[in-house]
Amino acid sequence: MDDALRQKEINTAAIKILDKLLIKSFLPPFFVALGIAMFVLTMQVLWLYVDEIMGKGVSFWILLEFIFYLSISLVPMSMSIAMLLASVMTMGNLAEKYELSSMKSSGISLARIMKPLAILAIGMGVLSFIFSNYLIPVANLKFKSRLYDIRTQKPALSLEESVFNYDFQGFVIRIGKKHKDKIHLENILIINQGNRSDESAEIMANTGEMYTTDDKKYFVMKLHDGWQYQELNKYQHPKKKYPFVRTKFAEWQKIFDLTEFEMETTDPNLFKSHQSMLNVKQLMIAIDSLKSKKIERLSNLSKVNELYFTFSPSVKKTTKTSDSTKVKQLPPKTSGSQKLLEKRRIAQKIKQKKRLQQLPFQIDTIHQLIETFPERSQYDLLTKAKSAIGRVQSSAYRAASMREGIDKKLRLFWFEMLSKFNIAIACVVFLFIGAPMGAIIRKGGFGYPLLVAIAFFIIFIMISMVGKKMNSEQQMNVWLASFLSSMVLLPIGFYLTRQAMKDAQVFNIRNVQNFFSKLFNRE
Repeated sequence: MDDALRQKEINTAAIKILDKLLIKSFLPPFFVALGIAMFVLTMQVLWLYVDEIMGKGVSFWILLEFIFYLSISLVPMSMSIAMLLASVMTMGNLAEKYELSSMKSSGISLARIMKPLAILAIGMGVLSFIFSNYLIPVANLKFKSRLYDIRTQKPALSLEESVFNYDFQGFVIRIGKKHKDKIHLENILIINQGNRSDESAEIMANTGEMYTTDDKKYFVMKLHDGWQYQELNKYQHPKKKYPFVRTKFAEWQKIFDLTEFEMETTDPNLFKSHQSMLNVKQLMIAIDSLKSKKIERLSNLSKVNELYFTFSPSVKKTTKTSDSTKVKQLPPKTSGSQKLLEKRRIAQKIKQKKRLQQLPFQIDTIHQLIETFPERSQYDLLTKAKSAIGRVQSSAYRAASMREGIDKKLRLFWFEMLSKFNIAIACVVFLFIGAPMGAIIRKGGFGYPLLVAIAFFIIFIMISMVGKKMNSEQQMNVWLASFLSSMVLLPIGFYLTRQAMKDAQVFNIRNVQNFFSKLFNRE
């Protein structure tokens, strides 16, 4: 009995040591793959904005800040790729060196071998969700605001030879020749397009110099041996005659303000309402507010349109009895003129006309209803009815458009929130794809594992894009669209794990041939 317990303790200690060694062999390729994935994804996204960044005179620190925020937003996706690649490399190395076979022969199953990696994958999934929920919204907010600043930034000042430059507002500058020192110039033309017509002028000089002040706030052009041509405005007083002014100068200096080339920082709160800038709690609050807004607008619409479809009932004045149980209707009040008319009617024995008469025929169509009114009022009634129908129809169209817009926004908010969970689940799913694939192909290093990781990651990205597209076009349930990639890859992971536990091939051609031969023989 003591020997059995001792042997069990030895096996438990050996398994713990094995788990530690497995995690130590997993972490180095994981961090290497994480760095490679982040670099590749960052460069891929950064390449989309190269045309907007280049030529804007963006400083190194602003560019570094821009890349930093971009890289943070790509951490969860990079973690899932690193989990896939590292699991294939780790299990491939063990299988290639026959260490995996020795573990199985000693009675340790593949599921038990993968247990520490599964726990580590769950921890990585939790960390991925923390990044997606807390850090990425802030990083996206900073990234988008900084990108907006770069987009609205004017290009850096660049005066080229024989090219008209419009960088300074209200001025056009052309340089005929620029010396090698980039300071001395020849054949300079400056056109002053001032706000007032009497400010417009053309300056031409044979030589000149250009430089910036020490504080980099002003750009100075010092011109030599030139002319200034100015034509005064003759449209303010057409009857008067204005001379054409030509002025010769030996030296003329123009100072340009460079503050318009400085980058202005935009308030990040302007972008806060976008779904990618919100965490799960903020997304739930936004979803509830959108639902309340939708219900409120539809309720207001129904109240407005109710006026066109209901009639106000006649108001009856009632009074309560002393015991507050019986209700008595008060007789209508009559004025003195009404009493005189009533006496005259009784004296002349004239019967009182009924206010509402029973029609002698049944009304089945709108045309018959219109014919019950006098001809002189039929046109007015039809015009009013048509106008009322137009107002109701316009309100209905606005309500439908508003509801469609809110529903679309709700789907985007739901998709953004559920995608945070989906990318975290992908870490676990990729483990059950990468680990069995490494055990089956029995190849380590960056060769086959990298090929397998790229193939499955492309499948994951394509399915995610299909789900996002189907959700935006309202052709799929938002829950199904959000988790579509994980739902498709999870059965593949289970199948690969099952095949690896049985030491079977992923795809056996003989089984396929036997299946088709049986099918054709049966026919």
